[in-house]
Amino acid sequence: MEKKRRQVKKLWIALAVLVLAALAAVLIWSASLHREVTPVTDNMNVSSDDVSDWKHAIAYIPLDDRTDNIQDVVHMAEASGFQIVLPPGDTYCTKLDGQPLNSNGTQYGDREALFTWVQEMEAKGCNLYILSLDQLFSGGLVNSRSISGTAELTFDDGTVMTEAEAFDRYILSLANDPENRLYLFDSVVRLASTVGYQGYELEEYYSFRFYGMEPRPVLSGDDLTLDKVFAAYRYGEDGVSFAQDGMDSQYSAGLTDRMIDDYLNVRMRKLRLTDHVLSALKASEYDNIRLLIGIDDSSNTNNIQANELNYIAQQSDGKATVMAGLDSLGRLLVAKLAQDQYGGHQINACLQYIGGSQSIPSSEYDRYTLEETVNLHLELFGAHTVDAADAELEILVMTAPSDESRAQEYCEELVSRLEYNTENHIPTILVEASGNAYGEALEDMLFERVDFASLLAFSGRYYQANVTGVGFSMGFSRYFYLACQPDKDGACDDAHMRQITSSLALTYPYVIHSRQELSDYVSSLGCDYNNILAGSVKASMIQDKLESTFLSRCEKIFENLESGRMITSIDPYTEKEVGSISIHDVYFPWNRTFELTFTVDVK
Repeated sequence: MEKKRRQVKKLWIALAVLVLAALAAVLIWSASLHREVTPVTDNMNVSSDDVSDWKHAIAYIPLDDRTDNIQDVVHMAEASGFQIVLPPGDTYCTKLDGQPLNSNGTQYGDREALFTWVQEMEAKGCNLYILSLDQLFSGGLVNSRSISGTAELTFDDGTVMTEAEAFDRYILSLANDPENRLYLFDSVVRLASTVGYQGYELEEYYSFRFYGMEPRPVLSGDDLTLDKVFAAYRYGEDGVSFAQDGMDSQYSAGLTDRMIDDYLNVRMRKLRLTDHVLSALKASEYDNIRLLIGIDDSSNTNNIQANELNYIAQQSDGKATVMAGLDSLGRLLVAKLAQDQYGGHQINACLQYIGGSQSIPSSEYDRYTLEETVNLHLELFGAHTVDAADAELEILVMTAPSDESRAQEYCEELVSRLEYNTENHIPTILVEASGNAYGEALEDMLFERVDFASLLAFSGRYYQANVTGVGFSMGFSRYFYLACQPDKDGACDDAHMRQITSSLALTYPYVIHSRQELSDYVSSLGCDYNNILAGSVKASMIQDKLESTFLSRCEKIFENLESGRMITSIDPYTEKEVGSISIHDVYFPWNRTFELTFTVDVK
């Protein structure tokens, strides 16, 4: 019996050793997977002390720290001859629920630090500013959807101000210097909440979205006042029944009275602040401020945003421009700044739609048709549409096929036109707004026959509003530089190739081919692909899967670009070969699969 007990004991010891060895192997394996990734912002946070030429430096307060608002803006500015100066550290970052907080102890940006930073840039001699009002007023886009009352600011010296008072003192006062140029951007609150922020998840997202989509009473003329806009929030189109009464019970059941009150108070606060800014701009005696207001996550209905938009249009008095889309506003202002700084050049462009469905919204999230969206962007830059023979550049917009039986014909028409333009040195912007309606057939044709390096711009991910904004801002800003800046810099060419590479990589290898696969993989591990909590073995496995899945699909992009030639001057027309291109430090900036960020190297 004793011998048997000793044998059992040895067996348990052996099993324990095996378990410990396996555990050690897992820990070593997971540690090897958890490679250090250098955040893109670490390489882009240019110190104001490093600026040698303030005439071409832009003090930039971004909407938040996503790819659209950081590296894409930095690349675009550098490609058109400017340098972006960002606030330090995490003063403009957003953190989803459960993620490590910012250094100010919150999930949102440090408003007081940002207002103060703007004044510091003014003291150093900066004259060019692109500033997000959502960030300054609310600590970023996401938090602007959450604050339901006045959120006073307390500065280091103990001074307490409302958001409006801080705007007047720290931002509007910059207009007193006639050398300054202020480019501001703001948003209309979207219909839905943010998934993974302050307790709201996907269920609440859809409940709020459908609540916001319910038609409201239409106000006009003398009835279009703040108080009446606010009063109309609660009611359906008849002005009598509550808006939630018209909703499907599946979604209305998830909304409590408190949730609706908070939702409407958020909208009231936001519109009051926008109204204050518009009033301040109208009263200003200076003409050195531009304001863009973007529509985020909308619908092609008479929704809760409709009266807000009509009120803004009535109050703007030419001082503000409402744009479709929001995540492209920072880039659009870079392009507008480039146009202004390079002499106000007015573009004559040949515009061609291919596919035939430009007269309808591409999705339930777009407020305008593609054609209306394109026209808004043309008007922003004062661009004229002309015949091809009289055009400086060509804008090709690929739509979904209006006739499915002609899909191959549409693809051939687009690719043939791109080939012709490259051969004949016609600067071209490609806006691929079909929503991948042609599948791999168009993608294969593009990569086999089109020289992407020769394009002024390529855009093709997300919804039509942002796709259009990305294409126009990238193409116009680069063109203003090539056509109007006499002193060219090779570093600008490198930056242009980085933005082309980034746009292509995010469109094809990621959004079209990898994102859903990665979301499914994250779900299979029992994690939330809308909010992946950091620091676990599973997070390391996800990082490894991200790199292996995404990077392997980027090779065709590198092959296409490295065999191409980019335009380096318009008059005289010159071009040069592209060097080697690589992507590294790939990661999810918000620990969710919706967006991706990485560093692009061009040699």
